[in-house]
Amino acid sequence: MRHTLLASITVVAGLLAFLVSCATGTSSVPGKNLLDLINEKRTAAGCPAVLGSSELRSAADRHAVDMRDNKAHLQPNTDGHTGSDGSRPGQRIASAGFAPLSRYGEILYFSESTSSEAATVNWWMNSPAHKAIMLDCQFTHAGVGLLYPGGTKWYAVVDFGKH
Repeated sequence: MRHTLLASITVVAGLLAFLVSCATGTSSVPGKNLLDLINEKRTAAGCPAVLGSSELRSAADRHAVDMRDNKAHLQPNTDGHTGSDGSRPGQRIASAGFAPLSRYGEILYFSESTSSEAATVNWWMNSPAHKAIMLDCQFTHAGVGLLYPGGTKWYAVVDFGKH
């Protein structure tokens, strides 16, 4: 009886924490708020919302960590989509297990100062190349890699895909 009561209390506490996070707009799923903002822009443009994908999130996380740890490929006149190991978005997405892969795209954002999901999406919407990928109605899934170490820098990667 005592174990059943403890298990019930644990479940109720977990449910309350989840409900509080929903009510405050926070999420325990990394990048969910960013994905929600992207989906708002997509639906406003007449595109279907993309579904979150753990495989695409894994690929995006990998590149966000690489951007943080290996800043050489973030310098001017370099391709930020090429990883420090030479990997390209399609390779990272496939190696993360999003297969079969018929279409993919990747958007990045980096700031030396604190940023926000809204500022990130606004920047992408004002960049024709990033906006085109974000609003590509053929994409069905997306995954977000988001890092803000120490609250002083901001790294965001979104990988889009279609099976």
